[in-house]
Amino acid sequence: NMEFRPDREGTGQLNKLWPTPKQQLRALRWLLYGLVCLVGLLLQDVLLYRVNIWGGCTDLVPSLILMVAVMQGAESGSVFALVLSALYYFSGSSAGFYVIPLLTAVAVFVSIFRQAFLRQGFFTLLLCSAMGMVLYEIILFGISLFLKLTVTGRVGAALMTALVSLLAVPVSYPVLRAIGKLGGETWKE
Repeated sequence: NMEFRPDREGTGQLNKLWPTPKQQLRALRWLLYGLVCLVGLLLQDVLLYRVNIWGGCTDLVPSLILMVAVMQGAESGSVFALVLSALYYFSGSSAGFYVIPLLTAVAVFVSIFRQAFLRQGFFTLLLCSAMGMVLYEIILFGISLFLKLTVTGRVGAALMTALVSLLAVPVSYPVLRAIGKLGGETWKE
């Protein structure tokens, strides 16, 4: 007689549409990641545009997008990279429309590389973010060269931009790591 619990009476079908607490925490995590990238965009456009080290300036938003994509893995990180790179383009701060597929493809590549060959940790995040930023800046430089928006003598400035942008990794890692713990861990080792 007590093998099966009877259905609760009085619950409507609309209650099934309400997200569970774990789903609410995951949505909060992605919202906070987006807010961190928005703050990075504001910092880049308001304060850091004046910083120029050997021809390289900061590219903070792609660095943050790549960090989040690497931290969250290829599946969910690639969707985040696609959405945030589109928002980055529509903000007017990016180099051009080609940033959307470029940033998404680089984020997927470095995320897959980290999941396939490396373990989770700060130094692997730093390595993959560095690899992603250098790859992103070199391909962006190649596209700009193809479109005749720059000259070949600025390749050092493109590499310096990648290196200067990586200074954001140690600063933003504790914040992004704390946000990443909301709603459960991505990697189960």
